[in-house]
Amino acid sequence: MKKAFAFITVFILTLSLAACGGEKHELADMTSISTDGKRAIVWEDRTYEIFCVVSKNDRGEQIGYVDGDTDDRVSEYKGYSSEEWLVNWLPTDGGAMLLKEQNVVDIPDGLEAEY
Repeated sequence: MKKAFAFITVFILTLSLAACGGEKHELADMTSISTDGKRAIVWEDRTYEIFCVVSKNDRGEQIGYVDGDTDDRVSEYKGYSSEEWLVNWLPTDGGAMLLKEQNVVDIPDGLEAEY
């Protein structure tokens, strides 16, 4: 009886996690290239160029990594579309780089190109 109760409990918890989005999504393996001597990231059909330094606190959910290196991480940028902005960061250092899709012209208030 106790085994059956434990099994049912685990089963219900598993279903609950799945229903609440508890499953992790697959991370994209993005590619780096050099444009004008600077690193850029290519994801799907978009190219993201380094724009400025930001705090790691400005990153959203991790959505990928670069060139197969799972420590070279890419996240969303605090609520902005990942089709326009990405944050590239390493878990071992304090900063992060904000990357702008090369065709974006609408820059959020408070941001200024550093590169």
